Amino acid sequence: MKLFIAIPVYNRKEYLEITARSLYECSNVDKAEIVVFNDCSDEFDENYLKELFNRPNTKIINADEKIDIDIHYYNIMKYFIKTDCDVLAILDSDLLLRPDAIDYIFNNFNKTDGFLGLYNSELHRDLFFDGEFVYKEDVGFAGICVSKKVLSDFILRQDPKARAIDFKFSDFLLDNNIRITVAKNCLAQHIGFDGEHCSDTSVEFSANFIPASDFNKEIINKLLPIALKMQASMIKYLLFDDKYRRHGFFVHQPRKYLEKKRRAKKLTKYYSKNYSKPQKA
Repeated sequence: MKLFIAIPVYNRKEYLEITARSLYECSNVDKAEIVVFNDCSDEFDENYLKELFNRPNTKIINADEKIDIDIHYYNIMKYFIKTDCDVLAILDSDLLLRPDAIDYIFNNFNKTDGFLGLYNSELHRDLFFDGEFVYKEDVGFAGICVSKKVLSDFILRQDPKARAIDFKFSDFLLDNNIRITVAKNCLAQHIGFDGEHCSDTSVEFSANFIPASDFNKEIINKLLPIALKMQASMIKYLLFDDKYRRHGFFVHQPRKYLEKKRRAKKLTKYYSKNYSKPQKA
């Protein structure tokens, strides 16, 4: 299996340096092809990126102009499909990796339907747990691994300028009976609490990440107090301030809400019947 690691980058230098260090501390990182896709960052230039990602198996690609994040992801997928690699791993530039993350991909991807998530986000609902993996209702793009076959089928159906491409991808997987399989214990932790698409009301910090190196522990110990404070703020916001999110599709898009609820119930029943492991005596 040939692994292609894509790292979409836009500023956030502090987090990017953590991601790069944790990536290069991973076992068998030299077995992967790594490409950093720089979306016109203005905090640093290409020379900085070449110095930070200074490995023979790493390439830097700079966009000609700043583009929407969904288009950025779409372009990354199109680029990957033209390579001779088998599996695309998208590692956002604010992920802390465990040193066994790449080994985990090589050892477990063949147990999936062509999708494996390294990041078990508590903001994405679990449908089933088979004792090894959690099956999700949806996922974002941070820390996902996808086969070329699955991704090629998805991209063919997409408008290059489509919005919310991550949720469209989740729907595509479930509509095509592809399990959204995620590691129960995270191999990647989200560490970026500020940026274009995150705030104190949408912070993701998973309790399922177990640090497996001194560097992992150092970063988690530094960020944990911040993360807990922001999660408390998010809970308060969801309970008392964000009426739209609280009622969500139920009020504003009832048909879509009910369809999603029925699908989740059907899938949970299907997974329980087909993927439950027998109990030991």
